[in-house]
Amino acid sequence: MAFSMAKYYDDVVTGAVFIGSTAAAGTAFPISTGTAVTAALWNTNPNKRAVILGVNFGYTSGTIALGEFGLANQNVGFQVATGAAMTAFNTDNTLVKNALLGSGLATSMRWSPAATTTLAAGGTACWWAGKSIESATAGLGIFNCACDVDGLVIAEPGQIVFPCGSVAQTGLFTISLIWKEVDLS
Repeated sequence: MAFSMAKYYDDVVTGAVFIGSTAAAGTAFPISTGTAVTAALWNTNPNKRAVILGVNFGYTSGTIALGEFGLANQNVGFQVATGAAMTAFNTDNTLVKNALLGSGLATSMRWSPAATTTLAAGGTACWWAGKSIESATAGLGIFNCACDVDGLVIAEPGQIVFPCGSVAQTGLFTISLIWKEVDLS
C-alpha cells in the first residue's frame, strides 16, 4: 500500500500556509452584502496574493438562521479611514497560525477574528460553499462544514475576503479560514 502526502504538504512545509481562526465562542456570519463584517482576511501586502485553500465552520450557540455559507469580498485598498472603503478593521494576528506548527513564520496579511470590521458599502458574494443550514434547531450530533476551496478564490493586494451567509446569521460559529501566501509574479 502506497502512502501519499497530504494535498498541501509541499506548501505547508515551506511555511506558506496560514490558518486564521475566531475565538472558541464563535461569531455570527454577516450577509454577503452587509457592511458589518465578522471574521476577515485583508491582503495588505502589495507583493503577495492570498490563495484561499479552505474554510471550516462549526456551530457554537445561539439562534440559527436558515441559509448557505460562502465567501464575500470587496476591494478596500490599503487604508482604514472615515470615507474610505473600509472604516474599521481590528487586526488580531495572534489568532493566525502558520500551518507548519512551530515554524515561527508569520503572515504578511491582516486577520480580524470578530465583528470589528466595517465596510462603507456592502461586500459581494464571490463563492458559495454549497452547504447550508436547513434547520433552525440545533441538532443532535456533529455539524460539519469543512470546505475545500482549493484556490478557486484568490485575494489580490487590497482585497478583503470574509466568510458570509446568504442571510444574516444570528447563531454563533467558530470559523477558520486557510490560505497560502504566494509572491506576485
